Amino acid sequence: MARRIDIVGSQLNKEYEEKIRARLNRLYLEADDNTLNQVRKIIKRIIKDKDAALLDILKQIEGQEFIASELAVSQEMIESSQSQIEEDLLNSLREAAQRIRDYHKEQIPREWFIEKDGIKSGLIVRPIEKVGIYVPGGGASYPSSLLMNAIPAQIAGVKEIVICTPASSDGEVDKVVLAAASLLGLKKIYKVGGAQAVAAMAYGTETIDKVDKITGPGNIYVTLAKKEVNGAVGIDMLAGPSEVLILADKKAKPEIVAADLLAQAEHGSDSMSILVTDSEELVDRVEKEINSLLSSESGDKARRSWDKFGLIVKVDDISMGVEVLNIIAPEHVLIYAENSEGLVGDVKSAGAIFVGENSAVALGDYAAGPNHTLPTMGNAAFSAPLGVEDFVKKSSYLRVSKAGLEKIGPMTEQIAEAEGLQAHANSVRMRRNK
Repeated sequence: MARRIDIVGSQLNKEYEEKIRARLNRLYLEADDNTLNQVRKIIKRIIKDKDAALLDILKQIEGQEFIASELAVSQEMIESSQSQIEEDLLNSLREAAQRIRDYHKEQIPREWFIEKDGIKSGLIVRPIEKVGIYVPGGGASYPSSLLMNAIPAQIAGVKEIVICTPASSDGEVDKVVLAAASLLGLKKIYKVGGAQAVAAMAYGTETIDKVDKITGPGNIYVTLAKKEVNGAVGIDMLAGPSEVLILADKKAKPEIVAADLLAQAEHGSDSMSILVTDSEELVDRVEKEINSLLSSESGDKARRSWDKFGLIVKVDDISMGVEVLNIIAPEHVLIYAENSEGLVGDVKSAGAIFVGENSAVALGDYAAGPNHTLPTMGNAAFSAPLGVEDFVKKSSYLRVSKAGLEKIGPMTEQIAEAEGLQAHANSVRMRRNK
């Protein structure tokens, strides 16, 4: 049974904030020392012995025996994958890819320049050269993760995209994932998962090229490995367990609310599903619906998630519910109330906002267009969904004429001398005196 917190009155005081924050304490960064040490050992081995270490780790951890030349998925396998899945599924992947592409084209950053007083300054935008994408796999298929990461990179103009994903027990990569890659024209796909995949992309091996940035979700080992290699390469974010917060009033249909809460819970037993409402009746009916769904469906992960991390917050009015939402800063927010659109303006921190009865979170996960790689664990308070901006680098630009030098030279010399940096001042003075 989910935990319940009742907030009485119009003020959200420190005691309530602490109760809510304590419930969010699932931090993946609090992994035990043994897990972190395992990850660090894997990274050190990959740095030192490259392919030899990679192959041995795959054998020991995943039970996969490869030779180096077998790590890459063959071009024939990639090209034939589209014909090996159902045509309807292929068409769905194709249309989802187009919607994701259309959405992310609106994010292309622009270069700009200002000219004033003989000074031209601006911003130059260039794509990252090489990007590594981690796609979870092994016992599951996540073509949506591939689409969500690769399409923004392609729109940004990334020249080389490397994909690492675990092979299944037969030593092959899932056909649906390969079909998604084929639709995008991706050719470099490796049968490598876990921390070893992150290390291989971060530092390079004889088979897998070093990349400049790594994106994509993964388990605790992948997340900790990304944290460890950050600095040697760029990373997108440290994504933790998935979470949804539904802000609802008495107008919400309890069966839909329950369905969305459990849809998020089935991601894993450490996922968090939160209902924030001002309606006691809705609380009662949603709990009954959830119990009914859990009894009629096979959902052990969803049940464990709901029992351990499910949270119901009862507030006196919906505006207080928005305050609770902003404290949590959740990955997904679904606003299902009489004035859903009007409440959006009060939401300060959320990875993705879904508005109204028909806007199932699952639609955003797969086909609507917005990216499903989102900040978790309250990180929406300071970060954003994955997008085209994550796959570009920016350089400032400056060109100064003689007139411009005379305009800003004296003030530059004065400020530099005030900071005790005489050489800085001299580098400007000698130009003015030339």
